[in-house]
Amino acid sequence: MPRTVDVGDAKAQFSKLIARAETGDDVMIVRDGVPVARIVPVVRPTSKIIALMRKERAQRLQVTAADIRASKEQGRA
Repeated sequence: MPRTVDVGDAKAQFSKLIARAETGDDVMIVRDGVPVARIVPVVRPTSKIIALMRKERAQRLQVTAADIRASKEQGRA
């Protein structure tokens, strides 16, 4: 649930409210108890390279310790 702040208090504490948004908090600005605005954190887009790396990593075969042991045993035979 977002923190609620009156317009006058929001003007006086604007920098602090922005800092709260940077840490992930939502802040609801109200006038006479009625919501009029929100300060919310910005979700930064992932770079294309990172998105591609994540996609390729998800498609790779997962190698387990058992797979490694089995490969070693095959090499000893």
